[in-house]
Amino acid sequence: MKIVSETSLEDLKFNEYGLAPVVVQDYVTREVLMFAYANKEAITKTAETGFAHFWSRSRKKLWLKGETSGNLLEIAEVRIDCDYDTILYIVEPYGPTCHTGMKSCFHNKFRNTCMVENKYEQEVVSEIISYYEKAKIIKRKWVKDPTKRTYEFILNGITEHVPPPNPRVITWIANKINSITSDDIDKVVVPESLGIPIGTLVSQIKGKPMTIVRKRPFYSDEYLLEKVKYASGYEKGVYYIYGVKKNDNILIIDDTISTGGTLEALLESFIKNGVRVVDVACIMDKVFYHGSEKIESKFGIKVKSLIKVDKTMNVIKCTLV
Repeated sequence: MKIVSETSLEDLKFNEYGLAPVVVQDYVTREVLMFAYANKEAITKTAETGFAHFWSRSRKKLWLKGETSGNLLEIAEVRIDCDYDTILYIVEPYGPTCHTGMKSCFHNKFRNTCMVENKYEQEVVSEIISYYEKAKIIKRKWVKDPTKRTYEFILNGITEHVPPPNPRVITWIANKINSITSDDIDKVVVPESLGIPIGTLVSQIKGKPMTIVRKRPFYSDEYLLEKVKYASGYEKGVYYIYGVKKNDNILIIDDTISTGGTLEALLESFIKNGVRVVDVACIMDKVFYHGSEKIESKFGIKVKSLIKVDKTMNVIKCTLV
């Protein structure tokens, strides 16, 4: 949202009751949190204190959101619409916004539009399939198993961003990963480097910090949990696990699971160091390499993947939630 001009309290247009509607949006996640009304006094108090105030129509009084629960809404920005009659509070919430304990008041699905929403999802899925239909297989030297010669790397727009994908597809994927994974985490963990774009989006949606497992060391080991050797189908090296500590609850996100070599090395390290892996999610599962089966068998952790691809690059399953 770009700022075009500035306005003041005197420019606002209130209804016959002296009120203006207020939409509240989370600054980090961009999720719409609630809807309420404010009068001049509430807006003035909001500007003075830095916390969202409203006018309660049922109680006929000024209302500081969170005054009893402690779930305050700290103001990051305030915007006014083009007609000067609707207000947007962009906030950092101190806890669940809804009185039910939910993060947002808008948590009920509207049954009447399910068919429309499903139609949109099918359009996105068709677009995803088209990326794989146009994908190229790059033959790489197999490094993990000396008995095999080549590893088949699928060059496509979804996981490699070649060609750059439609933003709505990446947003859809991030929302799906968010919906099938737990919110009860401390951090999102992403191995370098192809999972970083989707990991960043999921981190923002969940409102949790993201840490990147590096392929190179920093100058300081201050935040280093461990360095571990790994071997995937087409490369091997050392991972430097920064920003994760004992007793952290983490969500691991990667672009692809194939042989499972990357995840195997990370999971062994996390488990050994007392890190709780709550969920593991990947965009694509190359099912013909059986990596997800190996991970579940060895660690009892199910890898949640959205797109399952066979050896001919056909999408054999695209998860709809």
